[in-house]
Amino acid sequence: MMDNDLKNLNIVGNMVCLRAFLKSDISDTYVSWLNDAEVVKYSNQRFLNHTIESCHNYLESFVDTKNIYIAIEDKVNKELYGSITAYIQTNHGSADIGIMIGSKKSWGRGIGFEAWTLMMNFLFKQIGMRKVTGGALKVNTGMIRIMEKSMMTHEATKKNQELFNNKPVDILYFSKFCNDK
Repeated sequence: MMDNDLKNLNIVGNMVCLRAFLKSDISDTYVSWLNDAEVVKYSNQRFLNHTIESCHNYLESFVDTKNIYIAIEDKVNKELYGSITAYIQTNHGSADIGIMIGSKKSWGRGIGFEAWTLMMNFLFKQIGMRKVTGGALKVNTGMIRIMEKSMMTHEATKKNQELFNNKPVDILYFSKFCNDK
């Protein structure tokens, strides 16, 4: 998908809307989410110090690629909840997605699940992916639930792959194929 095609992207669910992530979405609030230890507790983002400039550079890294950077916002009031990315392997027909819900007041409401399933469906139906993947630390039970609830299958485990609170933890990988029910 070309950058120009994404500019008009508007995927509407029951609670959220997915649209292209814009430079104007990078605010002090957005940066504060990335620097909030609780928000990025299970992400390797926890090892970085984010700034407006580093976020602009990350957004810029998507230009002229097939990868997709999407804003997750409230369907009604357009408040930004977080972001979702897809790293696309066109030659293989696969995409790996990741999500961050930074707005803590939106946690536990099903927003992450809805955004995740909207993104998967978009990748299958609009982009033509044959397979979508995602992964999470085994201790990230919220993300594991999202992947299981969205009918992804546990595909692989990397044993003791990363350290979490100075203890080795598995990474679980999940997948779903276009023709899966």
